[in-house]
Amino acid sequence: MRRIIPKFLRYYNRLEVKGIENIPKRGSAIIAPNHSGGFDMDNFAIMSLFDFVKTNNPLRKRVWLCYWDKWAVEEPAWAPLVQQFSPIPVSLTGKGIPYTLVDKIVETGELIAIMPEGHSASIREGYRLWKFYPGVIKLHLRYKIPIIPTACVGFIKAFPILTNIYNPNVVPPWENEIMSQIFRPKKIIISLGKPMFFKDYYDTALTKKQLFRLAAKVRTHVKNELSKFYKNISEQHPYGTKKLF
Repeated sequence: MRRIIPKFLRYYNRLEVKGIENIPKRGSAIIAPNHSGGFDMDNFAIMSLFDFVKTNNPLRKRVWLCYWDKWAVEEPAWAPLVQQFSPIPVSLTGKGIPYTLVDKIVETGELIAIMPEGHSASIREGYRLWKFYPGVIKLHLRYKIPIIPTACVGFIKAFPILTNIYNPNVVPPWENEIMSQIFRPKKIIISLGKPMFFKDYYDTALTKKQLFRLAAKVRTHVKNELSKFYKNISEQHPYGTKKLF
C-alpha cells in the first residue's frame, strides 16, 4: 500500500504539489497543513510528498507526520497501513509528542509535519478552519526550524466525511464520524506556503495562552494559503464564493 496509495492520488486525483521551493534544501522544517477529508488521505499525501517531486536528496524522501497513537500503533486494522509510511505516534491523553524520536528526526535534517487542528473537516464544514492547537509552536520553539503553512485542497470533496460532530468533552474532540465509501476523482492540491518564524520567542517560557495565540497566527497563514484557491470562506460559505482552479 505504501506504493499504491501515492500512485492512486497521483493518477486518480491528479495530485499537484505547489510551492516546493519553500521547503529548505537543507535541515528540518515543520509542514503545518489543514486537515480535511476521510480515510486520512491527506495524511498519506503529506507523508509521501516527495513521491510527487523529483529529488536526489536522501533526506527528502519522506515526511514524518505527527499521528494519533491510537491509529499509528494501537488499532490492529489501521496501524499496519499507517506504519508503512512515516508516522510519529502522538498521545492525546497526556504524553503528547515523543520528543526523543523527533529529536533524532530533526538532527538528521528530515522533515516533520503536524496538522494543528487535530480534526478532519467534514463535507459540511468545508474549508473553515478549527482552532489550531499549540503543538506546532512547541515544535518550532524547541528546534528553531521554519514552519511551512500548507493548504490541502480538494481532499474534502475527493474523500468526503459525511458527518463529524465536534465535542470538546471527549478525546479526540469529535463524535459520530461517518465517511463516504466512494472516492471521487476530484483534483487535489498540496500548496506549501512561505516559511514562518517566531524568533522573538526563542528560549522563552510561554504561557498556554501565548502558545495558542502564536498557533492562531499559523492558522491565519494556512487560511491565506487556502485563499489562493477559495476566496471569502465563511460559516455561510464554507467553500468560498470563488473557485480559482
